[in-house]
Amino acid sequence: MAPRIGHLNAMKRVFGYLKKFSKGRLIVDTSFPDHSAHATNDFETWSEFYPDAAKELPPNMPIPHGRPARITCFVDANHAHDVVTRRSITGVLLFINNTPVKWISKRQTTVETSTYGSELVAARISVDTIIEFRYKLRMLGVPINEPAMMLGNNMSIVLNTTLPSSMLKKKNNAIAYH
Repeated sequence: MAPRIGHLNAMKRVFGYLKKFSKGRLIVDTSFPDHSAHATNDFETWSEFYPDAAKELPPNMPIPHGRPARITCFVDANHAHDVVTRRSITGVLLFINNTPVKWISKRQTTVETSTYGSELVAARISVDTIIEFRYKLRMLGVPINEPAMMLGNNMSIVLNTTLPSSMLKKKNNAIAYH
C-alpha cells in the first residue's frame, strides 16, 4: 500500500534467494506420516481441570470421505531477535500429512523477558494455526481421526504444557496456556 526502501530491500533478498536456489522445490507428499518415534502421553488428569471439554465440530460440517489427514506442526522462537525492540521471532511450519501447507515467520507482538515466554507465545500461535486448519479440513470433508502433533525444541515448554498442574507466574502466559 505504501512501499518503502525496506520493502524493496526485502524483495531483493527474496529474489536473491530464489536465484541462488533455483532448483528448490516444494514436494507434495500425501502419504500418512509416521510419528512412532515421538512418544506421546495421554494425561487423564486434564478432565479434572476441564470437565466439560469436548471436541468442537462445526455444526454444518459435511460427512467426511476419503483418506484421513494428519496435521504436524513444527514450532520455534528466537528470543529477543530484533535488536531495536527486543521482540522475539516466531517460526511455524505446518504439514498436512507430509506436505508443507503453511509457514509463518513473524515478529511477536509482545516483548518477552525469557526464552520460555517467547517459546510459549510461539506455541500459542501454532495452536491457533492448527485449530484453523482442523476447521478448514473438516469443512472440506476431510476426515481427521488423530490429534495434531506439535513438535518443538524447548523441553520446559513441552513439560509445562503437558502437565495440568504447572504454575505460571505471568498472567499473559497463563492465559495463553489455558
